[in-house]
Amino acid sequence: MPDPHAAAPSRRAGLRQRAAGLVRRPPAALVSLADQGVVSGFGFASGIVAARLLGIAEFGHFAMILIVLAFAQALHNALITAPMMTLVGARSGVSQAYAASILVGAVLLSGPGAVFVVIALMICGMSGETLVAACALMLAQNLQFTLRRLRFAQGRGVQALLMDFARAASFPLVAGAIWLNGATIDGNGFVWLLAATSFATCLPLIVSVGRPILSRPGSVQIGTVLRRHVPLGRWLLPVVFVTFVQEQLVWLVAGATLGLEALGGLRAAQYLVGTVLLLLSATENVLPVVAARAYAEGGETALRAYLARTGMKLGLPIAAILAVLSIPGETWLTLIFGPDYAIYANCLRVLSLSVMVVLVRDLTTNYFRAKQNTRVVFESLCLSMVVSVALAAPLMAYAGVSGAAAAVGAGHLASLVYLAWAARRHALPAEVRLSPGR
Repeated sequence: MPDPHAAAPSRRAGLRQRAAGLVRRPPAALVSLADQGVVSGFGFASGIVAARLLGIAEFGHFAMILIVLAFAQALHNALITAPMMTLVGARSGVSQAYAASILVGAVLLSGPGAVFVVIALMICGMSGETLVAACALMLAQNLQFTLRRLRFAQGRGVQALLMDFARAASFPLVAGAIWLNGATIDGNGFVWLLAATSFATCLPLIVSVGRPILSRPGSVQIGTVLRRHVPLGRWLLPVVFVTFVQEQLVWLVAGATLGLEALGGLRAAQYLVGTVLLLLSATENVLPVVAARAYAEGGETALRAYLARTGMKLGLPIAAILAVLSIPGETWLTLIFGPDYAIYANCLRVLSLSVMVVLVRDLTTNYFRAKQNTRVVFESLCLSMVVSVALAAPLMAYAGVSGAAAAVGAGHLASLVYLAWAARRHALPAEVRLSPGR
């Protein structure tokens, strides 16, 4: 009979070995969640600081800049990072030459992005100093975003986590030093500070990834990257424009129609919902790669099973957090942002409902991305755009900024219904789909 006292040290040693293994190689999903927590937590905290320091109207001005930059980054994602994540999942890994080419592509694409930012902000009546600061922030954030996704694709997510943590930690230190020296930070200064800390903290990874460019300039193959990315990006790129019209343009119109204070209140509600969206954003570091791999290795059945499991794991905690945030919405808005924001609690509740729709919609989108069928995603978002634009004016007239949020949520719901129908149609046997009786 084995001695139970002798077995106990052996079990403890096994637990220590497993714990050491987790420290050396933590699960990618856990690292991704931690990283997104840092990124979203920093965005949330910096947004609160901006709202408190700048006032609700100036915060609305700052929100307009962020909306334009979000569109520029979405263009970047459609052509660079989103195709990369899907292609990596269907292949064995990321070569140094491909990684360096991705980095060069990110810099080159920032040129057209800067042109868009300048034109969009000039239309909004922004000053020249604001245009330069916004372009600097766009370049820095595009580089940081690309390096984050690239390191996760290479299985080195801890490096991305360290980069993002350094950015989150350096910003308050630099801001505090400026404050101690007696200087003040206005809206443009806030944007410059965001750009400087972003670029400084991603510089070590720029050097690491870009080393092949210096040692072997011929290894950079932008043409090869384009040939691989264009089949996916040709539909993801128009998706960005459709999404912009469906959501961001509605926000801009709401700000222009209802005033910058209304846009500031909407942005504050979005920041609260953003505490939940970090869970969805965290999946983008892992989910597209694993979904593509599941489809490559196990086909339709494995892909659907993986997405169903992921939906269950995410849905319950997200629904619980949204309920805690939205039901006492006035309390949270007053506590975090100030009493001027409490009247936008209904907007917070509408956005919370939209998040649940977006969760299911994004999981369904990854079904089609894994099958490299991005055309269906584009079609669904075209429908979403039409619904949102058609409902925006009447709903804003009826419920103000909450009506604008409801119009965008209705668009998300329409795209989900279309994707669900398309997924069901793809699952049917070919002879059933082609039957004239259907």
